[in-house]
Amino acid sequence: MSNPGILFRVADMNRKAFIKNCIECDTPRMEATVFPEGVNVESDIPYADGKALPPPMAMDAQAEGCALCSSKRDLDIYTPKDAKPGEVFLLIHGGAFVYGCKELDKEFGMHLALRSGITVANMNYRLFPGTDLKGLLSDIFLAVSFLCEKGFTTFHTVGDSAGGYLCLITAILLNSEEARQEMGITDFTYSVTCKSTSPICGDHVESPRQFAGLYFNPKRDLPSYIYNLADMVKKFGCPPVVLTTGDQDMMLKQNEILHKRLLDLGIPVKYYCAETTEETRPMHHVYAIVHPTWPEGIKTIDLTIENAKG
Repeated sequence: MSNPGILFRVADMNRKAFIKNCIECDTPRMEATVFPEGVNVESDIPYADGKALPPPMAMDAQAEGCALCSSKRDLDIYTPKDAKPGEVFLLIHGGAFVYGCKELDKEFGMHLALRSGITVANMNYRLFPGTDLKGLLSDIFLAVSFLCEKGFTTFHTVGDSAGGYLCLITAILLNSEEARQEMGITDFTYSVTCKSTSPICGDHVESPRQFAGLYFNPKRDLPSYIYNLADMVKKFGCPPVVLTTGDQDMMLKQNEILHKRLLDLGIPVKYYCAETTEETRPMHHVYAIVHPTWPEGIKTIDLTIENAKG
């Protein structure tokens, strides 16, 4: 058996390299972003005021000075004109569970709100290794509880990359009290429905012995299906799914496999793989988040909306 200490050291090296690469790509993108008009933006709203924050289990990316990493527990709300009352998209950013912030998905979220007429809540959450999967999901359910207090009862989840994993598992958990009990989410008391989930270039399989799955379950008290969400869907079901990916997406094969598994399980699912037709417009990982105004980004948004509206 491999030395656990070695596994964590390798994972930490990979984590730091991943963060460095992401910063180099995302910093110029964020500096050049132009946000659309016509949507009301409420920024940096704490969703966990008065809630005790457990001490970090390790130094996290934010503490290492990453400007695009946030372990804050806050969210933005993007409200379009004549927004449908009581209905909300919960938008969860990606970043391999160790990197990222809601600002990376802000442009996409604002376009989603404008085109759908549905409010979008775009959230931050604690990152690994500052917490584990149970802690991360507890943040998501604190955000959901906060939104319930604001009158939202119908949810749609959407997320990219690791956020795709999180939007799928959140959809399952929102609709299944049994699943929440198994995952240790025992203090969520609101009556809600998740009507759709739309992972974008999403992750759904992680290894418990490699980055980033090594950080999932250090206490070894969670079910094994956290490492393959298709197994969780098989046990608990899930709402209708839209899977979007691109022909240059590093998660392409994962999405193809999940699509087949969902079809085999009888889950309503639509699948869209955007094809690269121009050298200057590659359909790379999370293309729709980075370029929501590209035709392929618009189609991803429209498929997400169609999934939400049934």
